[in-house]
Amino acid sequence: MMMSWLTIFTCFAFLSSLIIADDPCRFESSTKGVIDLTSLGRTDGKAAYPDKLPTTGSGYKYSYNPCKPFTEKPSCNGVAVCQVSMDGKFSFSLGTQESASWNQGGIGGGPSVTYSAGEKTVVVTLECVSDGTNELEALGEPTTNHYKLNLKNKCACWDEYVPPETTTKSSEGGGGSSSLSGGAIFTIIFLILVFDYFTGFVL
Repeated sequence: MMMSWLTIFTCFAFLSSLIIADDPCRFESSTKGVIDLTSLGRTDGKAAYPDKLPTTGSGYKYSYNPCKPFTEKPSCNGVAVCQVSMDGKFSFSLGTQESASWNQGGIGGGPSVTYSAGEKTVVVTLECVSDGTNELEALGEPTTNHYKLNLKNKCACWDEYVPPETTTKSSEGGGGSSSLSGGAIFTIIFLILVFDYFTGFVL
């Protein structure tokens, strides 16, 4: 019986390892095309869109770097989004690149990418523009620990920028893409359990 549980655990560990996170740089939809933010992100450890102020006073500034992590003193290290106090004495991570989760948007809604850090989440709405605008709007904290940003750029348009295929394709849903879904993994484990039960019963 111990060998059976060991087999199940091994299968679970192997199948779970097949799950990968969304690519923070690139998103591909089978129905709409590709969005690629690679060219917008700085690679020198600084934010491409630093210290943006919300239209309504909040006492904080917001910095964002698509695709690659950045650092902003005193406490944001390797982040995607950082919240900074007006006097610069405090900074808080609002999300990491590893936490990126894409959503292609529904009817009347554009695509977005969500980042998280602990209880905090940031939704960056991508607004397609073709007039050369490159702007990040900080929309503040509508509800506790939930923040909103709006990025206007040509790269927010479907199929406007597609680099060489060197990145991993993402799924169309809001969560991480995967080689096997969580449901498929647990279905396989369930079948293994059933098989093991009846095998043991017969023996």
